[in-house]
Amino acid sequence: MLSLVTVFGMAQHHHHDDHGHGGPGPRGGHGGRHVIECATSEQMRMALNVLDNLSFDDKRLEVANLCVVLGHFCTDDLARIAQKFSFDDNRKKFLIFAYDYCEDPQNYYYLHDVFDFESNFEDMMKAVMPGYRR
Repeated sequence: MLSLVTVFGMAQHHHHDDHGHGGPGPRGGHGGRHVIECATSEQMRMALNVLDNLSFDDKRLEVANLCVVLGHFCTDDLARIAQKFSFDDNRKKFLIFAYDYCEDPQNYYYLHDVFDFESNFEDMMKAVMPGYRR
């Protein structure tokens, strides 16, 4: 775990408000500019390698959540991490948690293919975007 903290550093995130806008930081920017920072290839390699070496989804969920808090991940990165889980329920839990840390939450609808069952995608979208309708 210490190596994850070293690779990701102690990144600080600014959570978006109910309208999907953040304060100064990766999401909010200044003057209408929106800067997106995604995980580096080294950070993704490290995160995926650690997740591959864990035997159970409950531990994967714990570690994946830690990675999200420490790093900068885009929707594509989160999809790759979510695919490491054995079950849709854990993918859903992870992606709901990760939403507040995602650098491009407006792209969350692209996560549809991560799930085995449509209902899990729908549940996830309703959890992260109240009022979501298909």
